[in-house]
Amino acid sequence: MEASLKNKDWKEFFFTEIFKIYSSSSGIDKNKLILKSGEIPYITRSEKNNGIDLFLCKQNDKYNTDSSNVITVGLDTQTVFYQSNKFYTGQNIQVLENNKLNKFVASFLIPLIARQMEKFNWGGNGATLTRLKRSKILLPTTSEREPDYAFMGTYMQEKEKIKVRSYKNYISKRIIELENSVITVLPVDKEWGEFEINKIFNVKSGKRLTKADMKMGKIPFIGSTDSNNGITEYVSNTNNSEDFNVLGVNYNGSVVENFYHPYNALFSDDVKRLTFKEIEGNKHLYLFVKSSILKQKVKYQYGYKFNGTRMNRQKIMLPINRDKQPDYIFMENYMKRLELNKLKKYLDYKETN
Repeated sequence: MEASLKNKDWKEFFFTEIFKIYSSSSGIDKNKLILKSGEIPYITRSEKNNGIDLFLCKQNDKYNTDSSNVITVGLDTQTVFYQSNKFYTGQNIQVLENNKLNKFVASFLIPLIARQMEKFNWGGNGATLTRLKRSKILLPTTSEREPDYAFMGTYMQEKEKIKVRSYKNYISKRIIELENSVITVLPVDKEWGEFEINKIFNVKSGKRLTKADMKMGKIPFIGSTDSNNGITEYVSNTNNSEDFNVLGVNYNGSVVENFYHPYNALFSDDVKRLTFKEIEGNKHLYLFVKSSILKQKVKYQYGYKFNGTRMNRQKIMLPINRDKQPDYIFMENYMKRLELNKLKKYLDYKETN
């Protein structure tokens, strides 16, 4: 398919030649929402989760949902997503409509649209609906020099097939690796004990790195966020916080949130790095401990600071062995069993879809 892509004839089109473009008709300020959970996506200008902030019930009759099978654009945040379902939006969401659209055609178009969005900024060339309409997009064409939507869809279907095949091969191999990890005792049947964090872990500090001093690169920078596995930037800086195979625990910002980092990363001064004192940690052990630490989050939500001293002294519950010490073998095998069960469900889903 790559050769076909390169050999296609391409042509520039104005956005208005390809899309019907209009402002969302379902814009609702968040403070006016009926915050009852439901199945209708609420789309904002966020760059995460396909722009979905939350799922809503049907709102007041004066607010209609926007149609499905469209592309949404947040001009000022340069976010572009395909919406397969009807939705509500926050403010300043633009809608791109095309009757040839489906998820595959949309997945071809979105990177091309996003590339055009990069030229917008907060200066004299700010993002406006008028400027979006005047923008051009380069597309593969038919022999009649019209956009070749059939090619776009087929091309992306083939790309998806390759990805799914690779994914299924990976899962199948991983299932074989995990099959021998047998757990015979459930956590409720285990004896548990309390342990101070600093008795189980080495606790190391991160290092302050300001936005002004950051240099763009490929090394994950771990900040005190609650999403994206703690990664807030990618940098090329180096300092003595660089580490890997650690649990990063926030003690400022989104306090107590924590993530496992198997890769080399730099750590903010708002994040502590935890490594086991007695054993070599691994993914399964750190993910088990992650949940135990998260159970303490509610304790630090009302002005009770989760500082370094309190983190060291914070007690967490862990399963124990006959010697009343943390049962690392159990923890690792239990998490492997959870991974195995989840991977089997994923594979079953892909086999039937």
